[in-house]
Amino acid sequence: MLFIRLLERMSIIALAAYIFSHTYIFRKIVKNKLTLTDRVLMVSFFSILSILGTYMGIIVDPQNFTSLDFGTYMKELESEALANTRPIGAIVAGYFGGPVIGIIVGIISGTHRYFIGGFTALACAVATVFEGLIGGIAGRDKRDGKFSTMAAFFAGIIAEFIQMTIIILISKPFENAVELEKMIAIPMILVNSIGAAIFVDIINHTRDEYSRVGAFHAQKALNIAKRTIHYLRKGLNKETAQKVAEIIYKIGESKGVFIGDKHELLVYCGKSIEFQKLRTFMEEYYNYPKFGTMTFKHSNKILTFYCVPLLIQDRDFEGVLGIEVERAGEMDKYFVEYMKGIGELLSTQIELYKLNKLAQEASTAELKALQAQIHPHFLFNALNTIASFCRTNSLIARELIMDLSNYFRKTLKRENDFVKVKEEIELINSYLSIERARFGDRLKLHIDIPDNIMQVKIPVFLLQPIVENSVKHGISPKPSGGSIFIKAFEEGNEFVFIVGDTGVGMTRERLNTILREWPGIGLRNINERLKFIYGDNYKFEISSSIEEGTRVSIRVPKEDGINENS
Repeated sequence: MLFIRLLERMSIIALAAYIFSHTYIFRKIVKNKLTLTDRVLMVSFFSILSILGTYMGIIVDPQNFTSLDFGTYMKELESEALANTRPIGAIVAGYFGGPVIGIIVGIISGTHRYFIGGFTALACAVATVFEGLIGGIAGRDKRDGKFSTMAAFFAGIIAEFIQMTIIILISKPFENAVELEKMIAIPMILVNSIGAAIFVDIINHTRDEYSRVGAFHAQKALNIAKRTIHYLRKGLNKETAQKVAEIIYKIGESKGVFIGDKHELLVYCGKSIEFQKLRTFMEEYYNYPKFGTMTFKHSNKILTFYCVPLLIQDRDFEGVLGIEVERAGEMDKYFVEYMKGIGELLSTQIELYKLNKLAQEASTAELKALQAQIHPHFLFNALNTIASFCRTNSLIARELIMDLSNYFRKTLKRENDFVKVKEEIELINSYLSIERARFGDRLKLHIDIPDNIMQVKIPVFLLQPIVENSVKHGISPKPSGGSIFIKAFEEGNEFVFIVGDTGVGMTRERLNTILREWPGIGLRNINERLKFIYGDNYKFEISSSIEEGTRVSIRVPKEDGINENS
């Protein structure tokens, strides 16, 4: 029976879905971060899947009412046609990659089908392109980033109906096309629709499992971060390391945890090993600190620790965290991500401590500006936001952890008085990625800066504090939210930078107070630094209207510290 034989061929679809769900491209699809290379790989994967569907097809002869396996019947197709699972590849390609990828896969696999021959060759080639397009249209209906099995199923039904219609309209002789439809229409419509739905369903189950395990580890990492921040604000020493190790030991349900500073092991929390012996053993690690496992023989037992170096700015070694595991082979990617996540969070906390200590010892306006950017209120809001996503969407939670880490790293990394506009925009994007998780669609960003100005150097923290003010005082109080606009251009011998928002705005009296007294730390600091750098050769203007938003304009000369060639 043709239906049963097609179902047998569909096993390749389940295998393909399993393979696809374990590729890094799948994780990028979930995050909507496909690069051009990813799209090319997607086209290749699904084109191969469609072509395999053709080769695994069943040759149908409508004149003799017979069907044979394609692999055992390789003569030139004359009056015969192919019943196959090729459409599934094009449909799911469009569903996951969008209409363009679906169409490209349809063209590639359809062209391959055309050159195989048969009186339906042209019709099948054309229909495959439409199937990819329909899959792409169905994929656009994903709600909350979720893949719909029913949407894929109905996309398959519609796509197959279109294919049958094209075969009737294009294939000659007409009588053979009609007889062919009687034989293959219902089996192909059902099998290919079910196949597309099965592919999407397997992807959904894999993603749910990925999210569940990831959420578990992300939740643990965040709980550790929230519990340890109180101690590490005092720096990394034996006392604080002991508290942090105990928290990780308890929350992480680990067999053993050790923490060291940049010179030696400080503490060990566990029952498996004597601290002094472990400390002596770890002296070798300090010669070449790195991520990975270390094994230690103790009392005729082999103990394995996964070590994470605590790095400042991804290069300066400040300490090490180690957690005992059963065996190196049992560590999966989730555990490794969990360990690296804890390491990055602890590194950020150590970096914050060092910055605060440096700011206390210094009195320059630049260091005060850096210190002003580290807002505990923002940090706790961000951690609470990430914690809530751990329960609902661990993929977003992990992205936010990376954004938070990048934000503080870029905030703290100030080796010069000036940075490129591009770097300032990257800092703003990291900050707004975290804030968008709280505000959702209520917060939008529009950037209009030419590429040549992106390479221009400006004083550190020139734009980011203004954007932060726009979010805090302009967008946040407005129920409907709003947009932030960042624009830059050249005008004569000046560079002009404009940051505006569509927030609640302010009264004329409030604006006059700000311009007269500069009560806010961020704006006052910007004004003082601009005055220090440029004297009277700059302009810092603010305009605002109630319910229309606020606009900040900064004009600085092209020379005197801002240069394009560095």
